[in-house]
This record gives sequence, C-alpha cells and structure tokens, in this order.
Amino acid sequence: PGNAITGGNTASFALPEPVEPGDVLINEVLYDPIGTGSDFVELYNRSSKTLSLAGWKLGNVSDGAVDDVLTITGASFLLLPGAYALICESTANIVSNYPQSRTERFVETDLPSYNNGEGGVVLQAPDGTQLDRFDYTDDLHFALVNETEGYSLERVDPDRPSDDPTNWHTASDVAGKATPGSMNSQFSEAPSASGEMTIEPAIFSPDQDGYQDLLTITYRFEQPGFIGSIVIYDIAGREVRRLMENQLLGAVGAISWDGILDGGSKGRMGPYIVVLEAYDLAGHVETYRKTVTLAHRLD
Repeated sequence: PGNAITGGNTASFALPEPVEPGDVLINEVLYDPIGTGSDFVELYNRSSKTLSLAGWKLGNVSDGAVDDVLTITGASFLLLPGAYALICESTANIVSNYPQSRTERFVETDLPSYNNGEGGVVLQAPDGTQLDRFDYTDDLHFALVNETEGYSLERVDPDRPSDDPTNWHTASDVAGKATPGSMNSQFSEAPSASGEMTIEPAIFSPDQDGYQDLLTITYRFEQPGFIGSIVIYDIAGREVRRLMENQLLGAVGAISWDGILDGGSKGRMGPYIVVLEAYDLAGHVETYRKTVTLAHRLD
C-alpha cells in the first residue's frame, strides 16, 4: 500500500546443525564476581555452522571429576558462526557492574557453583559429550592484578587449546575488567609462522589497556618430534624469564608472554631477546633468536 518500512525490521534465522567437539568453546569466565554478584561463562562459536544451545550443559570440576551438571536452556537459542552467548544467573547484576554488556547475547539460567581461587568449567553437548573444559586458577591472572574480584579471564586465541595457561589473560581495565557478550579485550590471533619462529607484535606494552598487552611467539618445524625450551634474555644477556622448558612440541604451536619476569616483577622498558632451542632424538639441535621491545606508557 506504499507505507514506509520503519527501522528494526531485520532478523537472523538459520537451521541449526548438530554440535561437535571443536565447534564451540569456553571464551571468557567470571568466577570471582564483585560481592555476591553473578558468575558468568561466555561461549564462542568458532565453526561455520549455526548451532542451538537447546539441551547443552555446564558443569564444574570437583576433585578432578565433572560435577553439578546443569542444562543451560531447553529453548532453541541460536548461536550463529562467530557469535557469542553469555550464560549467567542475573542479567541485571552483570549489567550493573559491566554496562558495556551485550545483553541480547545473554542467556539467564542457573549455573553450577564456580569456586573462587581455582576450579573448572565444563561444557557438554545434550548427550553428555564434552565440548570444552577450562581449569582455572588465580595464577592465570596478570601477576600485577592484586585483587581478582570483578576481573574475568579471557581466552587469547580461539585456535589455541584451552589447557594452554598462556592462552588466558585478565580482561583489560580499559575494557571494564570484562567483556560480556563481546570480543575479548585480550584477543590476539597467533601470527602465521614464517620460518621456524615468529613473534608479534614486535613492540608490546603489558599495561592492561587491552592493546598489545601480550607477545605471542609462534614456532613451526618441518616435522614433529622436537623438544624445546623458550627463554627470554635482557639486552645484557641475562636470563629473565623461562617460558617453556624441555617440552614436546607440535609441528606448529604458540605461546604468549605477558612481560612478567621469573621473579614476578614487570619487565623494564627496552629490548629483550627471545631464544627458542629445540632438539630431536636424532641429535639435531636448532636455535632461533628474535628481538622484541617491551614498552610502558609514559605518564
């Protein structure tokens, strides 16, 4: 009839496919909320499929075993490719503490009990298949954050494993200490390995502002079976941080450094040398060196 179409008249729709391990992962966890506030668990769909949360379950870990498993929702909440879902008990509480929250991505439901200090988050498919598991501890937080209350732990790279402790970092202060329903403030894809070792960024600034807080070191070998160590030296050649020691490496892998030295202090401004030493059982030894600059904000 010629009537003008008003705004707000779009919707996304799709036919969901069955979820499989690797499709979705635990992306952010708040286990130490402010006061008596609500915990939350954020999920991320890293697949190219549209998924439905109907029947999915969350559990915790008690004495190493999965416990307190609860169904998230019976409704067909769609999780589109590259989308987030924030599972919490109180939307109002999360929004009051994190006004930047994307509430249209929230699912309000009962959560298992997630202890402060340390614990585990387990995500299961409707049939009980484990989709992801994240065992957390306060030690995963940035060493210079004295009080973890109100800070979430964010996954750095969705393509790196959940059990890599360097793949988790405290949400930045600038982002509001958490990013409920949004891309993580500490998100940083590992660079594609060119040669045997790649570092990115060449200049990083671990100051909790959410911009280049982490250095990511990526390695690649022509064949598996190498055992390696990654050590950071200062410009005088003194060892200041041992990131990895005699670990069995994959053909491709990555590890992150947050600028903290072995003694727990923040590294001083200036250049540092990243050294990767690797050997195989045949006696082949490879050594690779890269220089990186650690910067601080000058007030």
